[in-house]
Amino acid sequence: MYYLFMVNMAKLPLFRALAGVSAALIFSLLLGPPFIRFFQRNELGQKIRPEGPPQHFSKQGTPTMGGLFLFFALYCVTFLLVDFLQPQVIAVSTALLLFGCVGFIDDYLKLRRKQSEGLSAKGKLLLQLLASCAVLIYIRIFSGHETTMLYVPWRSGPIIDLGFWYYPLGVLFIMLFANSVNLTDGLDGLAGGLVIIVLLFISSVAALGSYASGTAMNQQYFETALFLVILVGAVLGFLKFNMNPARVFMGDVGAQGLGGAIAVAAIVLHMEILAAAAGAVFLIETLSVIIQVFSFKVFGRRVFRMSPLHHHFEQKGVSEKSIVYGFWAAGMICAGCSALVYFVVFH
Repeated sequence: MYYLFMVNMAKLPLFRALAGVSAALIFSLLLGPPFIRFFQRNELGQKIRPEGPPQHFSKQGTPTMGGLFLFFALYCVTFLLVDFLQPQVIAVSTALLLFGCVGFIDDYLKLRRKQSEGLSAKGKLLLQLLASCAVLIYIRIFSGHETTMLYVPWRSGPIIDLGFWYYPLGVLFIMLFANSVNLTDGLDGLAGGLVIIVLLFISSVAALGSYASGTAMNQQYFETALFLVILVGAVLGFLKFNMNPARVFMGDVGAQGLGGAIAVAAIVLHMEILAAAAGAVFLIETLSVIIQVFSFKVFGRRVFRMSPLHHHFEQKGVSEKSIVYGFWAAGMICAGCSALVYFVVFH
């Protein structure tokens, strides 16, 4: 019965996409209020780091782990509209769940200890490493020798076969994105809005690629694009409660899960280079932390007033909303330039 339904729905791709994003948005909006009330009743709120920006202390106690109802909305709709047995969809979905679990453990420990520190840095990196390896092994199984190819999306051939080096680089790519989204999730609505921008870019290119002549995996590309579009709807619903002043934070469970899903989607769709360019704001946020730590340890001085970069602007007196909208605009420019490169230069 399910496959009969999927065959009929496959003839209406635009309908499935619109139905998916709308349903995920509605589910997310409906699930948000009871989730927030539950966390408020049980005093399961965010603990603010003492060394963080002083203006953030007013956010102490705001419900966290909003990624949970976001993901629940996603999977409720996914099981109805997406052929979730497609290997690419399984890979992206697995990455979201595994990295979400790492984030959940981190959030749970923070709430249990009633402090801002959860997993140790080494413990978090180890779990992320294991999650990345598990996903890459699965991708290798269903992709075979094509796994190690670095592609310009849907062109006639790969740029280069990285061979063995694809795997450590792939692990680094996934972990970098997961941690970058997590670091960016420091202002109300900031990470969620940027995630939507990158997801829309990846899903649009994937959907168009599914109709490209000579593409052997049309159905997989489309189903993956549909999964990402539904995720956009779920994140949009979450943003209703996460915009300033935030009623809920996505927590590590949401930020790490979304970052891992974006990275793996880029890998299975062979668009690592373009996805990194479209998500450049995430990577710049991480780079600002690396520069800050390196400069302080080597030269004893800080480059930024505070890192990640969004906190630097906060310390300079820029309002939180202005920073968020400015970073969103930068994200749109990055995604727009990536789209321009893809459609104009490579096609």
